[in-house]
Amino acid sequence: MAQGLCKNGTAKKKRLLPLALAAALAALPFFTVRAEALPASVTQLAEVLGGVHHLRTLCGTNEGQLWRNKMIEMMGTLSPGEAERQALIKHFNDAFYRYRNAYPNCTPTATSQADRLMQDGHRLAEELAASGLGR
Repeated sequence: MAQGLCKNGTAKKKRLLPLALAAALAALPFFTVRAEALPASVTQLAEVLGGVHHLRTLCGTNEGQLWRNKMIEMMGTLSPGEAERQALIKHFNDAFYRYRNAYPNCTPTATSQADRLMQDGHRLAEELAASGLGR
């Protein structure tokens, strides 16, 4: 099933996208999030990570807890307050379960959705890193 994520002529690009997203997440600047300063893109990224965690595991990418760990890393980098931390976890979990309910099996549609989420996540992470939040 892992091959299903890489079969439509863009195999190299699809193999590199997870690395690009992980690198973009690593580039996020260090800052402390306050309740009034939590950008919508941070919660969107939490949702993307939750969806990616389900879909890529479902389709056999053998990445284990990579995307859950990236969420933990992101929260460590952001150092949100407890209320914001709980909100980010809720966004991650809600997306995970939403995608799990929508895609109980690996299908071409599930792999396409995983690819779209990876692209969205990469874009969001790059935007957050470029914004220099907290600097």
